[in-house]
Amino acid sequence: MRAPRLLVVLAAAALLAPLGATTAVAAPPDNDTPAGATVVASVPDTVMQSTAEATTDAVDARLNQQCGAPATNGSVWFTYTDTTGNGLLVDVTGSSFSAGAMIVEGDPAAGGFVVACGPGVAAVRGGAGTTYSVMAFSDTVGVTGGNLVARFQDLGPAPVSTLTVDPRATAFKDGSMRLTGTYSCSNANGFSSDVEGSVVQRVGRTKISGFFFASPLECDGAVHPWEAVAFSDNGLFAGGKAANVSVVFACGDFDCGTSFVEQTVQVSRNGK
Repeated sequence: MRAPRLLVVLAAAALLAPLGATTAVAAPPDNDTPAGATVVASVPDTVMQSTAEATTDAVDARLNQQCGAPATNGSVWFTYTDTTGNGLLVDVTGSSFSAGAMIVEGDPAAGGFVVACGPGVAAVRGGAGTTYSVMAFSDTVGVTGGNLVARFQDLGPAPVSTLTVDPRATAFKDGSMRLTGTYSCSNANGFSSDVEGSVVQRVGRTKISGFFFASPLECDGAVHPWEAVAFSDNGLFAGGKAANVSVVFACGDFDCGTSFVEQTVQVSRNGK
């Protein structure tokens, strides 16, 4: 008779056991909100962490109104102070999930504004001493996160450029105008750089306006000549004076250096 009594005791114990048991719940990471942001003391640096338990909140949603990512799930936060003015590049493309990055200037929870964001990579250049908050997140609806790999580095020296415009230009029989000058650029991609501008000339009562463009450039730091032909859709350029505004854009992968020239050019006629 002991066996049935033992079975009853064991069954009762099995029923009562769950009442006293507790289920462990994983906590979000410490940098789940801006207040607990992980400090990136210097660059380059790589941070790897699990974001499987990270959350998203109203701060993320407000900032995303300035970014437009499909989602900001499982967001985690970092801070970095740029002491050099060389900017900040954040790359999260090595993560185990589709990740986005958002760079915020100011307090993210109190009026901070997004200065850069994007899928996989975000970059910004500002003044030395600027502190940035960085949010890394899953940009896929329904996916919280996974193994985040966030790489932080600076952008290097900023693109720089110089520009001159020769004081004389040439008008041709077809009504176009040729302008020339010199430029230099460095820390830039020549295929992403150009010289462009506009010319305006009064012929009688009409203002003839046209635009010109010269690309690619040689961004090796040396001074190079440039020339471009301006065409107008409201008349023909002729001999005389013309107002010119020119600009060189020397662009790297994330930012550009510009130089402007505004002057009057003397236009001579060419019979060709």
